[in-house]
Amino acid sequence: MHAITRTLRHRLFSTQRMALAVRHQSTYKQPATGVNPAYDEALEVIRAYSEQKAHEATLAHTELQKAQDAGTDSSTLRALKKAWFDLRVESRINDGEVLWNARNGRFDLTEPVYEHLKQNEWQGRPLEILMQRLLQMFVLPDMLDPRFVGTPESQLNLQLARGVVEPGSVVDPSSAKERPGIELMTFHDEPRLHTIVMVDLDEPCEAEQTFREQFHWIVSNVSASKMQNTADLDKGTELLAYVPPHPAHGTPMHRYVVAVLEQPEDGQQRLDSAQVSRDMNMRDFVTEHSLRVVGLSFFRAEWNESVDDVYRDVLKQAAPRYGPITMPPKNVGPDGRMKYAYENR
Repeated sequence: MHAITRTLRHRLFSTQRMALAVRHQSTYKQPATGVNPAYDEALEVIRAYSEQKAHEATLAHTELQKAQDAGTDSSTLRALKKAWFDLRVESRINDGEVLWNARNGRFDLTEPVYEHLKQNEWQGRPLEILMQRLLQMFVLPDMLDPRFVGTPESQLNLQLARGVVEPGSVVDPSSAKERPGIELMTFHDEPRLHTIVMVDLDEPCEAEQTFREQFHWIVSNVSASKMQNTADLDKGTELLAYVPPHPAHGTPMHRYVVAVLEQPEDGQQRLDSAQVSRDMNMRDFVTEHSLRVVGLSFFRAEWNESVDDVYRDVLKQAAPRYGPITMPPKNVGPDGRMKYAYENR
């Protein structure tokens, strides 16, 4: 009896494992034909449409090459390239294997259809969440005017010691002891140069009894393209050395923003030197150097004991302590003694 039970259980688990293997198969499997005539007819319609669009794309590419050889102006070339790109997408957008690959995170960005699907994926829920949190937590307009920023066109992922950071999430300050890894999913064929900035929007300013911006890091001339989306920070020009987050004791939650700014002339102009300081204003910095925001993300952090190590080891100063001002009770005199009732006015 027990042997039969074990055999049945083994068969059940084997069936479950086979079902999981089918759901998580590593390669696309073409659905069987010859079973449903309507399905077979639909495949034939899709095939004919794809072939037509592929032919039109070939003609459009020939026209684009002729225009390039003739030295046609840049605006016309952009229009011709877009026409070719759209036709290439249309020729494969209904391909079952393409859609399967996209659902499983397999994007060959040398193919226009995958670039189109990847861009649509980013402009869906991830961008909605990012914009909601940037506005809800007042990163915009505290740092920059939302009308100036618009909608970030590139997906920026921050990698800290404990993994990829969800925009707006709270992290332990010690996880950002080292500079973050930068992954920028952009959709340009040619490499473009960017300036990466990290700024704290909530540094206390005792002189004005308010909060101000404090720059933690600036590195320029960081190259990125759709085929090179992991930033090689060592090849950039560090204008301001990285300082880890150090939210002071007694201050509210700090917002640490990382902005990727495209440099002038469509990212072809270098920025090898600039007058920078930790007390700059982001609006002034972006305007002065004609930078354009293409990627944004941020995280939040508050004081814990690891912050005091940053003050001691990096900033070489005593860790400040902030808190509410304690007002003396009205019924206590300057000498600390209780006043009589008739004096307590």
